Amino acid sequence: MPRYDRLALVHDTPDSRLGAAALGLIAHGLDPFYSCDLDETVLLAGQEARRIAALVVPGAMALPALDRLLAGTVRHLAGGAAAIVVVGPPRQRTRLAALRERGIRWVVWEPYDASELRFAVAAALASGDALEPRRGLRVPIRLPASVRNARVTREGELRNLSVGGAYVALSDPPELGAALLLEFPIGERLLRAQASVVHRQVAPGDGRSERGPGMGVAFSGQTPLETRWLEGFVRERIESFRI
Repeated sequence: MPRYDRLALVHDTPDSRLGAAALGLIAHGLDPFYSCDLDETVLLAGQEARRIAALVVPGAMALPALDRLLAGTVRHLAGGAAAIVVVGPPRQRTRLAALRERGIRWVVWEPYDASELRFAVAAALASGDALEPRRGLRVPIRLPASVRNARVTREGELRNLSVGGAYVALSDPPELGAALLLEFPIGERLLRAQASVVHRQVAPGDGRSERGPGMGVAFSGQTPLETRWLEGFVRERIESFRI
């Protein structure tokens, strides 16, 4: 699991609404700073400015309090307000417009799981072309998938997807190197992809993964059109995390 040199700062509500989410980030390798007090958050942002590159805030935060928080923290973030992730904001046009006016771009909608929050925070920490699908970016997703191996077809679920491969949740996955045929929907299309197993996990994991039993697969033999379909789908998924 990747570790990050630059970290996130989670600013929580007094009742710790994001407490479990912050623990989930730790499990996904992001090890955030955490605070439930606005003044403490501002202090941390200044003291740890060389290490903190993203700020996570609860969507229920009142705008006056948010403005106080931004006034004390944004100047310390290399990406400015664009490095802020809002978790679970109300889906109100005026509220979302207010967030955009403040330069905030990243959002995680409720309900969400740990992989989605981890993706949004990692995106806020990223720079340059790191969010380009052709770079192999994996997006969290839940899609039904048919897995055919050795003339046997089983049903699994895609948990992440990139242009070059995917993670498929599946009990008792095939052995490393096994050749597969995957079928899964992308938009209104059904994609049939030749693939091979490059990683397998048969146990629930060590607490640092919530994917469960399954396998990482690498695609092969894609046509240029299929590659463009996947690139477009990954881009759309990235955009679903933007306000």
